[in-house]
Order: sequence, then structure tokens, then C-alpha cells
Amino acid sequence: MLSTLKVARTAGRRAQHLAAASRTASTLPAVTFNEVKFVKEDVEKVMMELPDYNFYEMKEPVPNPYQGSTLDRSILLDPPAPQLVAPKVEFSKLENGMKIASIDKQGLTARLGLYVHAGSRFENSSNFGVSHMASLMGWHSTAHLSYLRTVKTLEQLGAHQTTACKAGREEMAYQVEVQREYVPLVVPLMVGNVLFPRLLPWEVKAEHNKVEEARQALLGNPDDMVSEMLHKAAYCNNTLGLSPLASGRSLPYFTPETIRSYLL
Repeated sequence: MLSTLKVARTAGRRAQHLAAASRTASTLPAVTFNEVKFVKEDVEKVMMELPDYNFYEMKEPVPNPYQGSTLDRSILLDPPAPQLVAPKVEFSKLENGMKIASIDKQGLTARLGLYVHAGSRFENSSNFGVSHMASLMGWHSTAHLSYLRTVKTLEQLGAHQTTACKAGREEMAYQVEVQREYVPLVVPLMVGNVLFPRLLPWEVKAEHNKVEEARQALLGNPDDMVSEMLHKAAYCNNTLGLSPLASGRSLPYFTPETIRSYLL
């Protein structure tokens, strides 16, 4: 009898906490997105703003005036006073419905993420693991650049180690980190990977081995494995219970046609 009363009291307290949390959430202001109109820019003017670079080699057009300088000597003879501005989150919405959240922290680097509303929960019995397959084909050949050109461009921008494409249960994330002046270069690369992937057969076949590597990495991480099993138990292998990783049984239909039909 006492244990029953304790359970009832605990349940009542949790209900009160949940009700208080819901009231607090209802008082928060809704996020408003400022609509941004598309503006057609002159390609020549845009290209003039970009830094010069070569796909295959780095050349220093101007000798480095600070070569040989040690860390105990300041290279700024008359350093300007810093203009500190508090970071502010801005929300925008393009004409095509794409929503953008941005914040300027006045740093030297910029982190970009393009999130697509797709993932393992949208798969079916005919394409289990296709979201993982699509993520493995991220940053490959597109209608504009070959795989080699894409890799060389990212290397020249110093982003070949910071690019990633990850598939989750409800989203696919294309991510990259570059110096902020190179943002106009990497944005078309990201858009091209999402909208215009070529999915060449030999490139798709070359990614087959990574399916088993991802599976072994999951088995070697107890925390991720527990989370995976909890999702399967909670959703009974449906929707969110579907694994975001492909398996060996997915390899027979790991083909460009399967990935393309899923992306479309």
C-alpha cells in the first residue's frame, strides 16, 4: 500500500513538472523568418570578388613580408582597435521555401551546414539503408565538377578534412568549415552535391566497403549501440526505429538507380 502511494505521488509530481514545462514553452515567442528575394548577380562581378586559386597547385603571388618573424615580435605596427559586436541569430527564408539560420561570431572561419529533410525513417522495405548510401556519395562528382576537381578545390580551400555528409533518422547534413572569405565558393559545391549528383557507377561501387566499416564502428562504440537498440525497441523497427546505417544485405541494391530514386 505504501509503495502504491509513493508511485502515485511520484507520478503526480512528474505531471506537475510537465504541465509547468508546457506552460513555459507556450510563452516563448515564435521564430519569425525574414523573407529574402532572389537577386540576379553579374557573374563577372562575383568572380572578381573571389580569391585567385589554381586547382592543382598553390602559388604565392606576393612574397610573405613576415617570413622569419618570431612569435615574440608583433607584426602589427599600429594595430586597429577591435570593434566588438554581440553575436545575433538571424532567421531568413528564401522564395523557394528554404529556411536559413545564421549567426556572425566575427571569427576567421565559417561553418556551414545544409540540412535535408530525409533520413532512415522515410525508407521502406525496398531501399533499407539508402539514406546511408546517399551520404556516402556526398562530395563526389556533380554535374559541374568531377570528383577529382571537387577534392582539389576543397584541398585548396583547406576544407578537405572538414567536409562531411552524415545521414540521420530524420535529416541528412552536408557540412563544411572554411575561412569566411571562401564561403561564396563552397556554397555552390554544397548545392551541387544536393541537387546535381552524378552518382557514377564506379564511384558508387568504390563506397561499398565503407558500409561494413560503419557497421564495425557502431559495434565498437557501446554508447551508440545502446542508443541504436533503444530506438529499435521503442519504435518496433518502424520509422525512427530503422537504423541509419546500411547493412551487408543492402549491397545488392547499392546502385545509382536506388540512390537517385530516393533523392528524387
